[in-house]
Amino acid sequence: MNRATLETRFLKITKIFAKLGGIWPDQNKVKFILWAMVHITMGSFVVVQVARVVHIGTLEVVIEQSSLIGATILMIIKHGNYVLNAEKLKSLLNDMSEDWAIDRLKQEFSIMTTYANRGSILAMFYFVNACICAFLFVQLPWTMRLVHMIKPHNTSPPMLYTIPAYYFVEDDLKYYYYIQIYLGLAIYVVLIVFVSCDTCYMVLVQHACGLLTVAGYEASWYKMSTKTQALYILALRRSLTPCYLTAGGLIQLNMQSFSEVMYQ
Repeated sequence: MNRATLETRFLKITKIFAKLGGIWPDQNKVKFILWAMVHITMGSFVVVQVARVVHIGTLEVVIEQSSLIGATILMIIKHGNYVLNAEKLKSLLNDMSEDWAIDRLKQEFSIMTTYANRGSILAMFYFVNACICAFLFVQLPWTMRLVHMIKPHNTSPPMLYTIPAYYFVEDDLKYYYYIQIYLGLAIYVVLIVFVSCDTCYMVLVQHACGLLTVAGYEASWYKMSTKTQALYILALRRSLTPCYLTAGGLIQLNMQSFSEVMYQ
């Protein structure tokens, strides 16, 4: 299986989101713009979260914002780790492609396909789950306004925010829609980073599991001929005798002999 077929069949979601996050190997200079977008958006998100803690300063707000601040910082570290280790990721993907290019037995290919499909399914499940979570965040302020429009009240529609923060404006209602656009961008970036980074990890781990299973299939000694099984008996018998490091075959080099020499 060549690289293009592998990416189309098993790495479709991972490749799309990794390119959007700028972590896919051999991208052009656009990846620098994507890196900047991710880190500027998330950096500013941390700033407005901290600003709310400083501006209000109550214990309830500190507890509420701490989880958001911590999650955002960890996400920045996650993306930065993939950026700094881009060559390692490229090497892993190249090794994965080379493993699939090897001419294998039908049973071995079937084993690797099973694990690759599992990684692809996990990536799809993660993607759908992340999209649902992102949608639940984005719809929060608009659903309340829609309900207010369907069933009018004597009050003005509620101005809810997807994520509470302090946006450095006196009248935040005046900039309500601009703030919602910013929060939508932040959630979009979070979706890209988590899906791209975590699905990369999933497919690589499943590929490694497939290789280990193939190695176990090849090492099934009980399926070999009787003559080959007899050789395994000799190897097992030899392994019962521990190996020692000796000095000219006269004395064993270990802590016991060392202490005996030191105290004589």
